[in-house]
Amino acid sequence: MGSIGVVCAVAGLVGAGLLRWLPVRGRTDGLTAAGFAGVRGGSKAALVVAVVELHLAGVLDTDRQGRLRRVVHAHPGREATPLHRAARTALGRDLSWADAATTPPVRRAREEIRADLVRRGLRCGPARLAMSCLLAAATSVTAVLAATPGARWAGLPVAALSLVLLCAPARTLAGHRLLRELRGRHPLPRAASSGATASGATASGAASSGATASGAEEAGLLTALYGRRALRLLLPDFAARAALLGGRVARESVARTGGGPYEGSGAATAYSGDL
Repeated sequence: MGSIGVVCAVAGLVGAGLLRWLPVRGRTDGLTAAGFAGVRGGSKAALVVAVVELHLAGVLDTDRQGRLRRVVHAHPGREATPLHRAARTALGRDLSWADAATTPPVRRAREEIRADLVRRGLRCGPARLAMSCLLAAATSVTAVLAATPGARWAGLPVAALSLVLLCAPARTLAGHRLLRELRGRHPLPRAASSGATASGATASGAASSGATASGAEEAGLLTALYGRRALRLLLPDFAARAALLGGRVARESVARTGGGPYEGSGAATAYSGDL
C-alpha cells in the first residue's frame, strides 16, 4: 500500500484544501469593520467589534461586575449593521458577554453575517468545512498507514499537513488576501507610540466630532483586523472588564498598561449611528 497510499493521501489533501480555501477572489463591496472581523475570526469576532464600536460611541459600558449595559437610548441609525442593532437591543438590560452573545437577536444577526461572508466567498461554509475536515482526517489516517510499509518519508509529511489543515481557520484564499491587504494598509500602532496617541485621545473632548468619529472608526477597524492584540493596546480596561480578553490575561494586561489611547474621559462620544 506504500506508494499507492501516499498518492491517495496527497489527492485527499489537495481535495480537502480546495474545499476549504476556494475561491481565490471574493466580493468585498460594502463590507464593514464587523464584516472584516468575521472574516478573521467568525461571528464572535464580529460581535466583539460591534460591542467595541458601540462603546466608543458612548452607547455601551460595563458595570462593576463586568456586565455590559446600554447607557443611552438613542436609535442606532440607518447606517448601523444588524449586528450593532441586535447588540444594542439585547443590552437594554445588564448582561455578561457570554449571555449577550447567545441572545436570540444577536444569534440571528451573527448567523446573517456568517451567511453573508460565505456568499461573498470570504469564509468556508459549514457543509464544505465539514467535508474538508472529514477528508483531511481520512487523508491523515491513510498517510500514516502508507508510512508503515516503507514510504515513511513521503507519508508522514502528508499526515502532518492534513493535521495542520484541520486546525486552519475557515477563511478562503480570498479572505486571507483581504486580511493581508488591509493589515498592510492599517498596521497596528507600536506600543511605544501609544502614549502620544493617548494624550490626543484624552483631549478629544475638545476636538471636533468628525475627528473623534474618525479615531473611533480606526479603533474598530484595528480591532477587526488584529483582535486581542488591538484590544490590549487600545482598550485594555474596557476589554478586561467586559471579558473580551479572557480572565487572568486581561487583568495582567490592564495592570501592565493602565489605559489605552481610546479610554478615559474623552473616549465616549455622542452616538451618531455611523459605526
